[in-house]
Amino acid sequence: MFDQYRGDDKYFTPKMLKPLVHVCQRWRNIIFSSPRSLHLRLVCDVGTPVKKLLDVWPAWPIIVRYLPSNKEDEGNIIAALEHHHRISRIAFRELTSHVLGKFTPMMQESFPELTDLCLQSIEETRSAIPDAFLGRSAPQLQIFFLDGIAFPALPGLLLSATHLTKLRLEKIPDSGYISPKVMATCLSVLLKLEELSITFQSPRSSPSQILPPQTHTVLPALTYVTFGGDSRYLEDLISRIRAPDLDDLRIWFFMPIAVIPQLRNFINGVESPKQLTRAYIALDPWSVRLSLGPPTSLDLATRCDRLDQRVSWIVQLCDTLSHLLCHVRDLEICGGDDSPSEPQGGVESPIWLQLFRPFSTAQGLYVTKKLGPLVAHALQEFTWKGETEVLPALRGIFLGGLEQDQSVINVMEPFIAARQLSDRPVVVESWERDPYQEC
Repeated sequence: MFDQYRGDDKYFTPKMLKPLVHVCQRWRNIIFSSPRSLHLRLVCDVGTPVKKLLDVWPAWPIIVRYLPSNKEDEGNIIAALEHHHRISRIAFRELTSHVLGKFTPMMQESFPELTDLCLQSIEETRSAIPDAFLGRSAPQLQIFFLDGIAFPALPGLLLSATHLTKLRLEKIPDSGYISPKVMATCLSVLLKLEELSITFQSPRSSPSQILPPQTHTVLPALTYVTFGGDSRYLEDLISRIRAPDLDDLRIWFFMPIAVIPQLRNFINGVESPKQLTRAYIALDPWSVRLSLGPPTSLDLATRCDRLDQRVSWIVQLCDTLSHLLCHVRDLEICGGDDSPSEPQGGVESPIWLQLFRPFSTAQGLYVTKKLGPLVAHALQEFTWKGETEVLPALRGIFLGGLEQDQSVINVMEPFIAARQLSDRPVVVESWERDPYQEC
């Protein structure tokens, strides 16, 4: 009955409990005698009279939350941090260097019950988290989210957090740089880790050289990885780890470098490789992206200024990952509206040929309106040059804006006619992509 009342909330808080404890004495006794079973928590934030709250309610675990809605009331947070032995969850968002400097001196004691920790900065904080943070140990920590804050002593803390399931290190500043070798060592003890996210603020955070590791760290529970940074850092890190059950990999490269041999090895290390049936290519202004799936999701992106550079990068990437493309049934190529100031570059037909070549099993080709004419002219030129094996399994071409521009079909007539003669007919239909569709 209580679980039904709680709904989607993970914890019972005083605000939720007040009407329940006044229903009857029996309910009150059940609630007060079952703090762990019911996940009872006291919430302390800037608007909470902490001393009164802690005096009225039993000694349940404490959740401490901070948002800069009332800066004059930060004393409540400091008062709550004094009860470090009872705190189970800390969530400090939109921190500034000044506020972080107020709270961290209160967090150098041991927090033996802490399971969730979130520290998020809204600026490039000048101060770093001190070495003695959390007493250098977090034995019960399960979720750790650090955003835009330097923490040089993080490796030591992670080595004690053997129950960690989610680790997100976002927008790591240069002053908080941790080498791939040290990071892999930290991860080696996190055998329960399910989600890992590592992103940097700048490309300066990268190793000077990559040395082949002697051993590999196996992370048996890891299913989700996000990375944003220099490709050399990624290559060094994933050369040291294995994630046999990986299901979702998302990468943003600072520079459009497609020579990533360790990424191929990392993906090949996944047990029971799944057949990826869909490929999505986004040639948006200033950026390019390749997404593969389902059932496994692989997403790689980078910044490119010119359209020809974007297509060339995708070609190199598809060549590296060609072993994952042999079961793709649907190939989708999208391009957003160009910025007027974006430098353009022509995309020659041979590049399109290289792009299409790995997709030998694609049955459907989906192209948005902007790129339709480019693809149509490429298919026309393939036909004139006798490139009859381009997209051999293709059965349908779906073009955006086809109803408004029938000239695209006229350009593709030689390709369509050649496929008809070879007894491999291809139909051309109009297609409007849902802008809210998952990529």
